[in-house]
This record gives sequence, C-alpha cells and structure tokens, in this order.
Amino acid sequence: MTDPSALYFGPQERPLFGWLHVAPAPADAPRLGLILCNPFGYEAICAHRSIRHFAESAANAGMPALRFDYDGSGDSAGDALDAGRLTAWTTSITHAIDALRRHTGVARVALLGIRLGGALAALAASGRADVAGLITIAPIIQVKSYVRELRMLQLALEAKRNLPQESRDGVLESCGFLLAEQTQQSLASIDLMRLQAAPAADILILERAGLPVAGKWAERLLAQGARVERREIEGYEAMMLDSHETVIPQTMIQASVAWLRGLAAAQPASTQQAVAPVTMASEAQVRMGEVTETAVRFGPAQGPALFGIVTAATDLNRHAGGGRKAVLLLNAGAVHRVGPNRLYVELARHWARSGHVALRFDIAGIGDSAPRAGKPENIVYPPEAIEDLTAAIDHLHRAWQITEFHAVGLCAGAYHAFKAAVGGLPLAGVVLINPLTFYWREGMSLKYPDHRIASDMMRYQANVWRPASWLKLLKGQVHLGELFQVLARRATCLTFEPLRALGHILRIPMRKDLGADLGRAAARGIDLQFVFAALEPGIELLRNKGGYAARRLRAQGRLKVEVISGTDHTFTDREPRAALARFLAAKLDGPAREPA
Repeated sequence: MTDPSALYFGPQERPLFGWLHVAPAPADAPRLGLILCNPFGYEAICAHRSIRHFAESAANAGMPALRFDYDGSGDSAGDALDAGRLTAWTTSITHAIDALRRHTGVARVALLGIRLGGALAALAASGRADVAGLITIAPIIQVKSYVRELRMLQLALEAKRNLPQESRDGVLESCGFLLAEQTQQSLASIDLMRLQAAPAADILILERAGLPVAGKWAERLLAQGARVERREIEGYEAMMLDSHETVIPQTMIQASVAWLRGLAAAQPASTQQAVAPVTMASEAQVRMGEVTETAVRFGPAQGPALFGIVTAATDLNRHAGGGRKAVLLLNAGAVHRVGPNRLYVELARHWARSGHVALRFDIAGIGDSAPRAGKPENIVYPPEAIEDLTAAIDHLHRAWQITEFHAVGLCAGAYHAFKAAVGGLPLAGVVLINPLTFYWREGMSLKYPDHRIASDMMRYQANVWRPASWLKLLKGQVHLGELFQVLARRATCLTFEPLRALGHILRIPMRKDLGADLGRAAARGIDLQFVFAALEPGIELLRNKGGYAARRLRAQGRLKVEVISGTDHTFTDREPRAALARFLAAKLDGPAREPA
C-alpha cells in the first residue's frame, strides 16, 4: 500500500492541491507516471474515493500517480465563477504533469480522465511530447451535449423537489455546482472529433456497459494514427453513487492498470537519475492571498493517520495565542472535507479572513484519512469519531495555541458534533445542521429509521386536509402497511413523551434521552445551535425526542433553532446555501472568549 503525500504546486498566486502516490522503495526509476483528471462537480464528489483507489493501484504497479483539484475546485485556490474556467482547467492539468515529472523523474506520463475530465485531458495532452497515453472513462465527445445534460438534470431535480430556482445572471446550477455563462459557452465549443491530431499515440476508451458513444471518435483516432483500444466495462454507475454508497470499480481499475503496465513497458528507460520519493512532512503550507492553508496529518501515535486542512489569515501568528477561535468542520456523510457543494472550503476561507482558524478534516476511513486497523473505510457513523474530533482539538491547541473550539457539521457531521458536546469535549459551541438521527446503532433499520418516520409523519400531516390524498387512499394507492407502521411509531413516541417529561422532573435516568443529553451539554456552557431546512425531518425529531426538556432550553435561550426555507438536505441550491453561509458567518464571526 502506498503512503501518499499531500502537496501544493502550480503558480504561486493560484496554487493547486493534489496527492502524490509513489510506490515504496521502487527498484528502478519508473518509466511512466499517471495524472488523474476529475470529472466535474457532483460527479467529482462521488468519484473521490474511487479516484484515490485508481491512484493507489497505479502506484503499487510501479507508476507514480498524481490526483489533484482543478483551479477553483476542491482544495485548490479560486472559485467556480472566476473567469476563464476552461483555460484554467486545462492549464491545471499541464501544471500537474510538470509537478509529477519534477517530483518523480518520469520522462513520460499517461492521463486518465473521467467524463468531462477525459475531454479536458485530451485538450491538455494535444501537442505535448511527454504524454504517452490517454485513458478516458465514460467519455464525452461533444461537450455541448453534456452541458445540455447538466441543464436537464437540474430541471428534473427542481421539479422533483418542487424548489424551482431562477438564475438571473446566466449561471447554470447543477447539483449544487456552478457554471458561469461564459464557461458554458467555452465547454460547448469542445468537440473531440475536431482535434487535428490524436491527443496521444496510445488511447484506451472505457465505455459504460450498454451505453457506448465513442465509436466514431475511435475510428477518427485510428485514422489519425493512434493505437486505440475500446471496451465496454461495468463499474461506472456504482462509482457515481452518493458518496456513502459508492462502490470501487475494481474491474475498471484492473483493466486500466493492466493497460498502463503494457504502455510503461514500451517506454524507453529513463535517462534521469531516480528521484527520492516525496514524503509528506507533518505540514505542507501555501499562501492563497489573504489566507494561508496548511495541509496537516495528525492523530494518536497508535491510531489512524487523519488528514485535514487548516485555514488561517496569512498574517496570523500561530504562536501568539488567545483572541481567536477555531471552527472544526465535520464530514457531511461520506463527502470528503470540502463539504457538500464545496461549502466547507468557502466557510473556512471566510472565517480565516475574519481572524479565526478553521480546520476541515476527514474522520478515520472517510476521504483521505486512513481507516482504523481492521475497520472498513467509508463508514459514516463510526462510534470512534469522537476520538478523531479529540485529536483535531489537541492538534489545534498544540500547534496554534487555541483554547476556544466550535464544531460545525451537516447530517452525520451534526451527529458527531452532538456526540462530542454530550461526551464532554472542550467545545464552546456546536452548530448542528440537518441531523437525521441522535442515536445511531450499527444495523439500524434503513427502512424505518427515526428520520424516515419523522419525514413521513410531516408529509401525512401536510396532506391530511387535501382531498386528493383521501382519494388516493380510497383508490388503494396508499401503502397501508407503511402508513400503519409510521402511525404506530408516532403513537409510541407520543405515549412516552409525558413519561420522559416526568422522568426529567424526577431526575430519573433514561436511555437515549435527547432532552437530558441536550441539558448536560447546555449545563457545561456549550452554545447549542440547530439549523434546519424548512421541511427537514430533524425538526420533528428534535420536537418529539427532545420533548419538554428541549422546549425549556429553547425558552431559556440555551438552545437555538434556525430554519432556512426553499432548500434541501444539503443546501444544494446557490441562494439558500448563501443564506446558510451568511447565518453561520454571523454566528461565529464574533471575538473569541477570554481563556479562563
């Protein structure tokens, strides 16, 4: 298994973030390196874990690999709506090629691009003598059709959620990621059939099984003198599931690595001296204008290596101590540290400009943090996550002399922040955004979890006065078994609420007592802030499970609830996401407390 190194590269004023994977102690200088080119937007979030496995497999086969974020995406500098995106993205690939060659000594590289990343890789490779091969996965030949696909996907999403969004500036929103009008036009001009020469001498096209689209392009590449292999292969759809459900496309990885091995064997031996592998020190730091970002590894000596990025004002003296607070951003489900729709990156950089320190990090087994020994990766609700949060607090206290800590998390991140507050971690406040449960247990039913019952109950309450709903019931179009299950669970909750309230008054301990847990956190002076989308089932969960105790805490001002309308669970759309960012900024921008 390779141990990758985080690094920054590219122009000093617009640094790019990436991961370099190099096989441990290679016997000979490698003949070929691999650059991995991300798909766009939400697809890049879903594919993040699979791309890491592609890079690891290539490195273990003797080919150093670099995966990275384009300018204005992921952990790299810039913003999605900056001008000149197409040029910036293809230039990012050329910077990645140069960085891989500089750090590993390889003379030639192959590019692997997924979806839009394949088209960008083809453009970046054209005319470069050091690109020996190109792999495209589910390629997009005419990108105009892809832009149209993104637009139709967004319209379908809005219709399903009944949350139409009107763009007043020509910006295309697709699953929370943005394309300015000029970027749409630039992308729509890409047609790989029009390239005057093949982008590389050797090309592997991996098509989605049952959905081949690249036949004519393959014929053109052959006519241009390229050696082309084209295959339909399973695994794309599973790789693009939501982050917590994604499946590593092993067959696709094996086919790619086998092809790369053959390509590497055909390359001449490098005449350059073998370069010592880059190893990540405890930190890798880069300046991004007003803020500085530091890639860090931390964690207990015997535990998993955790990874995160600390963002702070460029002129901040980390050894000064006092006068600032730290905000810890916890994974939303299995989405890596950038957060849904890159929300955490935007928030971290805002708080840094306000004089505070932000750490967005991956808990063990998520994103780029190693799983615990003997544990699988991609587990969203691990009971040990509180240990990871403890390690993050210890790191910031030791390296930045910070004494005031706030935890912010969405969905599963909210759950872990809640557990940390109840568990006695030294937190001044927690912001819990759209939690779906407060008491997760392994093997919990996915058919009737707490949030599903709450969500269905909210829907039934909204529909009870609608004649159309009763007509559906009379026609037998309502699943009565599910209806009775939901009503039974709701009745049980209502029955026990008075008993829980009495138990609170008599100070009788009870299992899974949300009201009591919130009271314990509030008693330690922790600021408890909930943020919900208007139709989130978590609102009902807090009301039902928190009961009398939660209502009393709200009346005392020790528990606060903010509701933001017109959005979904992950604040996908631009305007409500901006409203969330404004609220969080106002919530946490104030001065740090004086140390006790």
